[in-house]
Amino acid sequence: MSAPAGKTVHLTILMNKLETLTHQAFHTYWTHEHPKIWLEMAIVKKHVLKYTQFHVDEKVSEGLRAAGLPIAEYDGGVQIWGRSVEDLMAVFQDPEYLAKVVPDEQKFLKRSEAIMMIGWDEMLWTCEESSNSA
Repeated sequence: MSAPAGKTVHLTILMNKLETLTHQAFHTYWTHEHPKIWLEMAIVKKHVLKYTQFHVDEKVSEGLRAAGLPIAEYDGGVQIWGRSVEDLMAVFQDPEYLAKVVPDEQKFLKRSEAIMMIGWDEMLWTCEESSNSA
């Protein structure tokens, strides 16, 4: 799969924390410790254009669920952008990734339950905040 001309490939991975961790411990480790390994890999610097983490607010989710809204059962999601699927797959097949990142992920998330989506973004609107207050 390749994205349409002018688009980058966008990979989203939805994940759940290990049962042995609190939500706070999961979010803290993922935010502060995991990137020290992930972002220092040469293959990531070569092929990843952008990397973001989405942290689910479990208290807000519980409130929305109690109000009858359907809420996805995930603790977070990672979003990774690259030039091609091949570039992103090269990251996940890299020996350094397999030796360093996979064992680190096993410290805080359920890798076997992670779900991926891959495609491209269609930016349709962005709110530009005015610097002038009315």
